[in-house]
Amino acid sequence: MIHKAPDFSVAILAAGQGRRLGYPKSLMRYNHKYLLLDLLEQVKDLNPSEIIVILGAGENTIRPFLPPWSRIIVNDQWHRGMSSSIQLALTSTRMESSGVLLMTCDQILIQTHHLERIVNLLPEGDSRSVCIASSYHGTFGIPCFIGANHFSDFEIIEGDQGAKPVLKTLNPILVPIEEAFYDVDTPDDFKSFLENKTFPYGNHEG
Repeated sequence: MIHKAPDFSVAILAAGQGRRLGYPKSLMRYNHKYLLLDLLEQVKDLNPSEIIVILGAGENTIRPFLPPWSRIIVNDQWHRGMSSSIQLALTSTRMESSGVLLMTCDQILIQTHHLERIVNLLPEGDSRSVCIASSYHGTFGIPCFIGANHFSDFEIIEGDQGAKPVLKTLNPILVPIEEAFYDVDTPDDFKSFLENKTFPYGNHEG
């Protein structure tokens, strides 16, 4: 259950080409449904002020299936790596938002109750200087909340760098979410999920 939280945005990064997977991660399907659509339903339950989806590779295929209440932003520079999508998400956020809950479309074990652990730590007042990160397997990263006052800090990341290099400098509040460790990078990763609903390993760079 969500406690009273400030005005915040959610941004889902779904622009990558999925080089090792063999196709864009936004196009992963389970039971004939795009997993990105399930993720959108999960974050909708958080009642954010907006839900941003950063598309890139695979945009023309997935876009017609996205709900009208999602805000689609196309990263024409998706080939520059994850950093370009993070920066685009932060600069595209509504000015009124206290910050962004940032996540990727391939963390397919993440559910609403995991994200509620982060959102429920947001103060009812000003959250613009708050930084909260998921902790897992001795490290931390996304999903994470980045307060608006920290958006400019992420201008320094480049290439396939995720949010972690900057998060380390911000001394974030850490929330244990072990499921955040697992993402889909290869066909074997996805096959493991389809067969077992669990992953034996992960390689998360968020």
